[in-house]
Amino acid sequence: MFSFGPKLYNPHGVFIPDEILAHEAVHGFRQGETVADTLEWWRRYMAEPAFRLAEELPAHKAELQWLIDHNSRRDRRRAIKQIAAKLASPLYGSLVTPSQARKLLKAENLWHSNITMQ
Repeated sequence: MFSFGPKLYNPHGVFIPDEILAHEAVHGFRQGETVADTLEWWRRYMAEPAFRLAEELPAHKAELQWLIDHNSRRDRRRAIKQIAAKLASPLYGSLVTPSQARKLLKAENLWHSNITMQ
């Protein structure tokens, strides 16, 4: 599954959870308004690890925000660990460690609740 501009492609027809839709919506928005913008976004995403991380971070934050808004405090703590592990995974090029990913996800006071993440 992937975004190409405002469209989400799901070639295998798998179920897409709402938090992943939030993640992909960020990509769709950031890819720009024209096909040329989107193609350039994809070119950079594939070629430039720093750009990939810069694009994945807000998408993962949106995913985390959705989970924070729709789950209990205990589930929130689990969510940040899982999303940090995903952001740090080989899927994205192992660009950061899970610990670095947690710090990046917690930056900029992401959520409205008064929760301290470990």
